[in-house]
Amino acid sequence: MASCIREVVEALIKKLQADVTPNTVLVPINDYYEIKHTPSLLVIGPKLEENRSKRNSEKRVEVDRDNLSYTERNWPRYYHLDFDFVLTADTGAALLDLQEKGIAFFLDNREITTADASFRLVELTPIGGLERPNYSNLRQASGRYRIEDVEVFDHDVVEGKIVLYRNFRLCDFGSRRLIETYRPDE
Repeated sequence: MASCIREVVEALIKKLQADVTPNTVLVPINDYYEIKHTPSLLVIGPKLEENRSKRNSEKRVEVDRDNLSYTERNWPRYYHLDFDFVLTADTGAALLDLQEKGIAFFLDNREITTADASFRLVELTPIGGLERPNYSNLRQASGRYRIEDVEVFDHDVVEGKIVLYRNFRLCDFGSRRLIETYRPDE
C-alpha cells in the first residue's frame, strides 16, 4: 500500500507549482535552506498532529462477496499535516503579487485530491506581513496551512475466506436418500 502522506504532499506541491510559482519546494522542518530563485515559495513541513476524536479501536472488516472473502484490519489513524508557507520576492511589489497568488490558490482549492481520496485544505494563519530576513534585500511573507484527516493504516491485515468449503447434497425428496454430493471447489 502506498503512503497516503506522501501522495497528498506530492499532490499539494505539484498544484502549488502549477498555480502559484514553479519555484515551489518542500523543505523539512528545522532544515536550513537557501533561496536560489525569486519569486519562490518554501513549503516547510509537514508537522503531523493526530486527530484523536476520530480514533477507533474496533476492527474494520471489508467483505468481498464475489470472491467470498474478507479483509480485517484496524481502523486508520487520522493525522493533520501542518505546513508553514514562506513567500520570498526581490521587491515589496513582487511580494504583494505573490501573496495575492498564494491567497487566491487557497480560496480556489478547498481540498487536495489524490488518486484514492480528497482532503480538506484549511487556513490556520493567512499569508501576510512583510519581513526583511537576515538584513538582505529580500522580502518575505509567511502563513500556516493544514491538510486535514490524512489516513495512516498499520500493517496488521488478516485475510480469509467467508465460506471454507461448499458441499451441495442432492437428496430424493420422498425418501431423503442421498443421490449425489456436489463440490464446486474441486
